[in-house]
Amino acid sequence: MNLGHPRPALTRSDTPMNKPFAARLVAALAIPSLLLAPPAAFAQDDADPGYQTAEESLREDLALTAEALGWTFEEAEAQHRVAQALDGITSAIAAERLDALVGTALSERPGGIPTLYIKGEADEVVLEAVRASGQEVVIADGQRFSFLELRERNRQLNRELVALGYADLSSGVDITTGTISAEVAAQPGLPTDPEAIVRELSGGLQDGVALDVVGDLGNTVQYTYGGLPAYAGVNFTCTTGWSVVDENGVGGTTSAGHCQGLTGTWTSETGTVSLDFQAQHRGTWGDVEWHTTTAQIDRPEFYSSANKRRDTLSIERWWEVSVGESICVFGRKTDVRRCSIGVQNVFYSCTLEGYLTESMIRMKDAYTVKGDSGGGWSYQNRAFGSHVGLCGGKSVFTLADDLDHALGVTVLLKE
Repeated sequence: MNLGHPRPALTRSDTPMNKPFAARLVAALAIPSLLLAPPAAFAQDDADPGYQTAEESLREDLALTAEALGWTFEEAEAQHRVAQALDGITSAIAAERLDALVGTALSERPGGIPTLYIKGEADEVVLEAVRASGQEVVIADGQRFSFLELRERNRQLNRELVALGYADLSSGVDITTGTISAEVAAQPGLPTDPEAIVRELSGGLQDGVALDVVGDLGNTVQYTYGGLPAYAGVNFTCTTGWSVVDENGVGGTTSAGHCQGLTGTWTSETGTVSLDFQAQHRGTWGDVEWHTTTAQIDRPEFYSSANKRRDTLSIERWWEVSVGESICVFGRKTDVRRCSIGVQNVFYSCTLEGYLTESMIRMKDAYTVKGDSGGGWSYQNRAFGSHVGLCGGKSVFTLADDLDHALGVTVLLKE
């Protein structure tokens, strides 16, 4: 392959899917340091002790990540730098070759070399995106399906399982293998042999699907500015997620779609703010709803913990989410910010209260409880999504990037 550049060192990838070819690209320039200053440099001049600057926000989340995972602060910082570099790589590829993009996975070793999965052979667009990033990457090309194709295969699998009578299900894409794993709840009078069920699927799903039949799926919703406690009458039920705005400039706030009958929020700082229901979505694009408020201004801010607020500066696009990436969550029931679990599935579906709920991110574990639903998943000042509940006993959330599809609103960002 003559690219007009010095030929990169080439290795073989151990990716299970078709044993694709992998290229390890080492850029000439190192990634710039985050240049975090000592905490004293971030002292606030104003009298708002609850507000966190971007630098303070990043420092706190890195410290929480390091503590939870048993890393040093420097290791958490190194892993975050890699995740940021992957965001730039996938955004550059998505702009020109979205049809080839499968996704990315971080190394389990903090700051280790990540993997970029590409359908077909990596072309110059892909190679240049990696070179320009300054990040060493293993390119696992030769994948059979793009992310968009895997997403559609997962949705087709869901439809076919429901048609066969298995409406209570849980399924997700594994971009690292190009496969879909699914669990269905046993149903009276229906086959319980996974192989027999797979034989009933259409030909395109006979391969690359791992199916299991179980007694209990562990799928639950978790009832009870963003990050405020939300009430149905006098009962605390959920958490608000993000300040949003529709195409007409009307502002409001989100929560989870299963949080029925929300009427208001309250804190000692904001007082009582009424919520006026606008729209709900429980299905293809997750589990989310939005309300207008009686607040004079819906601010592009969110509570990252019980008494700390941050500006909302950006949202994570779906192609930027990496397997293994640490993301933080705050809900008003746990009342603690946690940053300790990584992404397991970048597309996940499960049946929640009878609704087949798709397009969610599933984490590797669960650190949320009833009452956290609707709360924001974030890192530093970046909105990732809104909490839904548990699928297969692990936390899931609706992507902030999908709010326009689900509700016709977008997250309000500080300019």
